[in-house]
Amino acid sequence: MFPIELDGAIVLYYTLQDDYGYIIFPNGEIADYYRYLAICQYPKDDRYYLFCCDEKYEVVNDTLHDSIEECMAIASQYKDNIVWNKA
Repeated sequence: MFPIELDGAIVLYYTLQDDYGYIIFPNGEIADYYRYLAICQYPKDDRYYLFCCDEKYEVVNDTLHDSIEECMAIASQYKDNIVWNKA
């Protein structure tokens, strides 16, 4: 089951496990793989975060956006036809 909270932010939408890309070190080595994506919101914040998570649901990268739709549009750059699950 997907966590209801990541790094103190409430999970609104999430994906099933898949390959969504990776983050690399400056030397070109792969630092970590994105296995899940989640759209989250911190309490008392009107913005949304797109979290890229590893296989243990740890956030390894994030971006800040003004809307859920913007998060989903950015996520589509990682992979086509992403299926979002409402938390």
